[in-house]
Amino acid sequence: PLQNPIWWDSGSDWWDTTSLDSDRNGIHDSLQSEQGRVNVGLSYSREILESDINLLSSIGFDVSVKLPVVDALLLGDVNASDIWQLSNIEGVVMVERYGSLVFYGDVQTPAVKARNSSEYPVGAWDLGVSGEGINIAMVDTGVDNEHPGLNGKFVAGYDAVCFVHSDPQCVLAGGRQDDGSFDPDDGNQHGTACMGMASANGIDADGSQTDYYGSAPDSMLVDVRIGTDVGAGPFENYLLEQEFYESAMNGLQWIIDHRDDAWPGVSEENHGIDIISLSWGITSHEGGGSDGTDMHSRILDEAMELGVAVSNAAGNDGENNDGLSGMSASSLSITVASTDDKNTVDRDDDTIASYSSRGPRKDNGDQNPLNELIPEISAPGTNIIQAEGCVSSGGCNNFIGGDASDNTYTGRGSGTSYAAPAVTGIVALVWEANENLTPLQIKEILKHTSERRGEPSAPEIDPYWNREFGYGMVDALASVELAKFLKESERTSIINHNLQNHLISTNESDNGLLNITGHSWGQDGSIDRVEYRIDGGEWYETTYSATPSEIGALTPFMWHVILDTGKINSGNHTLEVHAVSGDWRSLPVFFEFHSNKSSSDSFEFSPVIVGASAMIAFGWVASIAVTGSFSPLSAIRVAEKLLHKRQDEGNSEILVAEIFDPTSDDVEV
Repeated sequence: PLQNPIWWDSGSDWWDTTSLDSDRNGIHDSLQSEQGRVNVGLSYSREILESDINLLSSIGFDVSVKLPVVDALLLGDVNASDIWQLSNIEGVVMVERYGSLVFYGDVQTPAVKARNSSEYPVGAWDLGVSGEGINIAMVDTGVDNEHPGLNGKFVAGYDAVCFVHSDPQCVLAGGRQDDGSFDPDDGNQHGTACMGMASANGIDADGSQTDYYGSAPDSMLVDVRIGTDVGAGPFENYLLEQEFYESAMNGLQWIIDHRDDAWPGVSEENHGIDIISLSWGITSHEGGGSDGTDMHSRILDEAMELGVAVSNAAGNDGENNDGLSGMSASSLSITVASTDDKNTVDRDDDTIASYSSRGPRKDNGDQNPLNELIPEISAPGTNIIQAEGCVSSGGCNNFIGGDASDNTYTGRGSGTSYAAPAVTGIVALVWEANENLTPLQIKEILKHTSERRGEPSAPEIDPYWNREFGYGMVDALASVELAKFLKESERTSIINHNLQNHLISTNESDNGLLNITGHSWGQDGSIDRVEYRIDGGEWYETTYSATPSEIGALTPFMWHVILDTGKINSGNHTLEVHAVSGDWRSLPVFFEFHSNKSSSDSFEFSPVIVGASAMIAFGWVASIAVTGSFSPLSAIRVAEKLLHKRQDEGNSEILVAEIFDPTSDDVEV
């Protein structure tokens, strides 16, 4: 079938559709009732010019931070009465209010199937990946990389914040180097803990090996400090709130500007920046949270499109949250919810954490309902053991000459702060497995291979997304397997993350007919057909339950492959299915089955064609039959494990089929 294409955005600019400016006067709604002093930034419709900065200076406004990646300037503290004048400056399309930074803050690594365990005997590391050659920009309170589990990981750093109360040496030195050579210390513990969950190698202070690994123990660190010993909240005073926001945006702009740098003294494989890990958010002043059009969300979208993956905490506002904060509301980054693993590796007892923020995001008005489906992925973030930083509490203090070289792994902490870096490490594993993937392809792999949890929250938009778990619990092993398959089959460059293709059910009849059922749809375009092959052989088109006229935009259509296993050579076989749109392909799904065909039968396998005879019934979603098994390939093992089985008799259909030999002279193939 040819699915009808749909184009979400007719060319409208974000400032014409954003929900943050309901009256379209170019000013965030929350600013219009403000009095006194307020922190603001200006977003332009075009590239920032030097004349723009000169104009602002001439009318009494100094620019604190330039953000060319999102065509924006941060002004900081202004009188609220000035926002109307600022909104009328040529090129300005939005006067935006600063948000407020909030940091969200042993079993985890095997529970995500990065490291093997007795519960899951094969982990992603067993496939030869450990994050080697991948640089993680930990954007946080600084990282004490002298810690035994993080020692030797530093390749570059930048201090985007400099406050007298936190580090007097910063002011005395006249600021920090911006070439990546400065190594920030942690003034809070949060940054060291998060980097440990992404990348710690588990070495303890006495040199012994512990089980406190991060997901990607051989990944490296780009340390970008944007917070200090106050943890960025609650704020001590108004000035700190302004400077934290500016330092956060400055740090993200620095990462984008230096994403391809050759860092001195490190091998070429560790040049640049691959992943941004964010375990903090920016609160919105608008009711219902951010809609992803504020500059701090847009800068993350830009990073993803420029080739830097972003792993982002969903927030800790719980089930009654009023939308999602800025950063968490980014349309393109990988936003991570937190589960409670009950301190067991076994995932069966995992639940969503009570504190984890729920979706969806506030509507941004672009008519695309898909980018409101946030969070996308969930991972353990409750009662996680932390790498201990050299903080002001206890006997270790960075600012009086101490370091974390004698520190160990300390008490348990909880938050989406700690779920996000676990996913950061998994992104590193996937990228090491297939360096040709784009950030958006990696995001789709994580979604596609996740273990489904919870009932669909928006089935009219997507049949899998759940407002608590996203598309499911992350599976490092399945993700790495699929990434490696795409590389080995040389298909990475033709994978379109907007093409959806999923296995629903299998059923084998008493006479040996195997019915494999799935569904496909396009998210922003059309699907031409769905194809299958067996054991890497020739591609053939599946059959369908609906005619093209019945298929609308965003509507999954059913496909079927019916095999006579008695006519296939004896042994184990793998069926592979993908959706096709022009030159593009969806991520594949796989099904492994066994044939007991007699060796005396000389009939060789030929494609199965569905005609019009035998009756085979199936439901919209049915359980996987015991006659087949998931193959070790990623999309088989977990991605299509439909834990929320819906036995909807109203959606049942009957397929009339006949199996025959297409090599016969009277059959057209």
